[in-house]
Amino acid sequence: MVALAMTTTRESNVVEQARAIAFILESELGSAIALYDVQSGDKLDINAQDENSVPVTTITPETARACAAQKRPLITPSSEDTYRALLPIKESGLTRLVGVTSLSRFAHNERDTQQEIQRLEKWCGLLLDKLSATSERGKSSGGARQREAQACSVLAAFDVLLRNTRMHGERSRFQRHALKAVTEVLGVASAICVIGEATAIVSPNSGDSLSLWECQQLAGLLAERTDWDRGILIENAVAETVIGKKFPRITSLTAVKIQSESSSGYLIVINKIDRSARLNTGAQFQLSDAALLASFSTLIAAQARTAHRHQDVKNLVVGLTRSLTAAIDAKDSYTAGHSERVARMAVELGKELSLPDEQLNDIYLAGLLHDVGKIGIRDDVLCKNGLLTNEERQHINEHVVIGHRILSGLTGIDQLLDGVLYHHEQYNGSGYPTGLSGEQIPYVARIIAVADSFDAMSSDRPYRAGMPLEKVESIFQQGRGKQWDPNIVDAFMRCKEKLSDIRQRGIGESLREALDNAIRKDSDKQDDASLNFAVKKPKRPE
Repeated sequence: MVALAMTTTRESNVVEQARAIAFILESELGSAIALYDVQSGDKLDINAQDENSVPVTTITPETARACAAQKRPLITPSSEDTYRALLPIKESGLTRLVGVTSLSRFAHNERDTQQEIQRLEKWCGLLLDKLSATSERGKSSGGARQREAQACSVLAAFDVLLRNTRMHGERSRFQRHALKAVTEVLGVASAICVIGEATAIVSPNSGDSLSLWECQQLAGLLAERTDWDRGILIENAVAETVIGKKFPRITSLTAVKIQSESSSGYLIVINKIDRSARLNTGAQFQLSDAALLASFSTLIAAQARTAHRHQDVKNLVVGLTRSLTAAIDAKDSYTAGHSERVARMAVELGKELSLPDEQLNDIYLAGLLHDVGKIGIRDDVLCKNGLLTNEERQHINEHVVIGHRILSGLTGIDQLLDGVLYHHEQYNGSGYPTGLSGEQIPYVARIIAVADSFDAMSSDRPYRAGMPLEKVESIFQQGRGKQWDPNIVDAFMRCKEKLSDIRQRGIGESLREALDNAIRKDSDKQDDASLNFAVKKPKRPE
């Protein structure tokens, strides 16, 4: 399959080159041209001829090879008004193509014809020499064009990276996507990021991958090197160094230093790939590779700084949330721990629905804050032991609007407000505060609605005991597609044991620990296996 792809690529390159040659020759000669591959004798499909021009005479493979052997233009009369011109086209000293075209004929006696042929052959020879020289100059500037193309690839990779990830998001996810882009743009076997004790590695071919412990050891050896040049190290003869003796699989590497607010580290690429031969050996790193790698290291460092500041803001939000939920729990001891349980249940539902980690983060915080508006509900209504009157029910229903009003003045948490305002909407449109239905209800609110209902039904209340799981399941099935989103009810049924376990454990953990566990637990298992990615503190081998 690889051989077929390489053959197809070579054929495509030949055709593209032939089209460019045909365009130049037709512009100079003023007539249509056909090109033949000397090796195969086949006429190339270049679609270069003007449909209004005189058709070009075809030739046999033997004629094409004979012209190539002569290495000079061959002009012969083909009619009273035209000559047939065979043009051997050289590339790197070899004649790979032969062009066939018709040239206008003005001489009609033998002597004039011979003189005209000589002039045409000389003119065509000069034209072909000029074409060959231009091609060689183009090859000499191929490295510049390749670097330009590589720079464009970096810009495209940056665009994809910034569109698909958040600069303030989790570092490991951002690094995973950044390292994947590095392997594709630079053409390397592995890309490694080591910052402090955190290690990330992407290896498209798992056979080239180092272990996390080996990555840390490699970073330690790089720290001992004294030949860094402005934060860049290029080593194309690794076998002759200490690194090569410890890691014989590494044949070449390039590294750049990363400096973040809290710690420093390295962005490393190993084993430059020869793209033309598809081999992991033989190719060497250039200074241009290091420059492009430095661009990625700058982006990773910037993201680390942004994520660090965002974490400070998130810690503030978590602290605020703890205070607010504690205040609510103090007003109603029967609902103590309810907000935390709902948040953790909502995260489990989100996992069952295959939502990304960053959305689970938002769901968790929205779950914590979903009942914050109850702080504005009168105590005699919130803590009433009996059934509520219509007026009392309308008053307690105001907690979603009160909560939304409390939180809407805070910046940076807009994505949480829908869960607070709409978690009592019902799928058939009979909920509150606005009577939204179906897909109109924000997804986060539909998830919190199921988690909230499960915890409420399974908890003890002054006027009734908590329902057993079987009773809760029956109610959910009856309300599927009516009160609750059917897909989320189905997700509940698939993970009901996990939710019941959360319900039985109660509060147990601090909010910060619960947040980390809910969002990040098993995140490595959820990553795309094809990236062969891992990020964690490595353990020393036994």
